[in-house]
Parts: sequence; C-alpha cells; structure tokens
Amino acid sequence: MRSAAELFDRNGFSGATLEDVSRSAGVTKGAFYFHFSSKDELAGAIQAEACGLLRAAVYRVVGSPVPALQGVVNVTHELAWWLTSEPLVRASFRTARECGHRGKPFLDFYGEWLAAIETLLLAAERAGDLRADIDVEEVTTLVLAVSSGLEMVWWTGIRDGDLGDAVTGTWRTLLPGIASESALAAVRAEGAERKSGDVCSSCAPGG
Repeated sequence: MRSAAELFDRNGFSGATLEDVSRSAGVTKGAFYFHFSSKDELAGAIQAEACGLLRAAVYRVVGSPVPALQGVVNVTHELAWWLTSEPLVRASFRTARECGHRGKPFLDFYGEWLAAIETLLLAAERAGDLRADIDVEEVTTLVLAVSSGLEMVWWTGIRDGDLGDAVTGTWRTLLPGIASESALAAVRAEGAERKSGDVCSSCAPGG
C-alpha cells in the first residue's frame, strides 16, 4: 500500500499501473492479486489507512485537556504535516481529485475529514468556544474548503514554504470571526504544541 501510495501521489491514479506498483513493492503481479483484486480495491485500502490516521488524531484530541476549538486547530495542523510527509494522505487527496466523481472509495478520506471537523466543532459549540451566532455547518464547510484549497495550492506549487505556517495564518484570520471571547484568548493559531519550524510529537502519526 505504501509503494502504491507513493506512486499515486507522484504519478496519479491513472498514471500508476499495477506493473509499476508491483515492481515498486518488490512483488510479482500475481502476488499483488493475492492481496487485492483490482487497483480500485487498492485505492480503497489506501483511503482506509489514511482514515485510520485521522481517526487516531481525533481520538487524541478528544482525550486531551486542550479547549475544544484548540482541538480543531490542532487537527488541521496535523493534516498539514501529513500533506508534507505522509504518502497515504497525499495519495488519498490526489485520487479524490482524479476519481471523486466515481464516489466510494475515492472520497472516503474527504468524508472522514468532514465528519471529524464537524464532530470537533460541535464539541467546541457545546463547550462555549464558538460565538453564539456561529453556524457549525457553515464553519465546517469553511474549514473543509480552506484545508482542501491549501492542499491544492501547495500541490501545484503556486505557493511554497511551510504549509503549517500557512495554516497558522489562516487560523489567525478565521478565529476572531468564530471564537467566543474566552476561547479567542486561549486558542493558539499555531497549534497547542507546535514549535516554529517543527512538528510537535503529538502531531506525528503515533505521537
């Protein structure tokens, strides 16, 4: 799966053949079919692995003592880190762009990302971290649009530099419009534990 993810990320889903995947993984094509019946099934397995990373990140956030809205910020920073270091997540985004019109499994990570952000924002609303006039569905859409847009902008090379810094800048713009007064004073746009130029250990897979 990791060999395939690297190829899908680099060459696209249609541009990576099963022969390419088998060669990169060091197995025969017959051995590939022992594990997966098709390239579509392989893409679904990659999406499932990426979804597992995201669910683990959400569980860590929910179980942490940080404010609920800080948890939303932290998860978007984790996504930014994955987009620079984790082929499973990058491949999930690229195959969604290429094959999203085909539905599942190509949109599974997007669906998981939507559910994660909505769940965390609802928790922030219950905790009083959001302004009273804020609609959670609208903010969820905004976070989805911004995160997907940043991924596209960095993937195309239109922008470069540290993606985490871009996420920080985005939150500095968004937080005054959505956070309650108390949350605005407490939530850090750069992430609760993020150091400049680094990624905190809790933001790394398995951290």
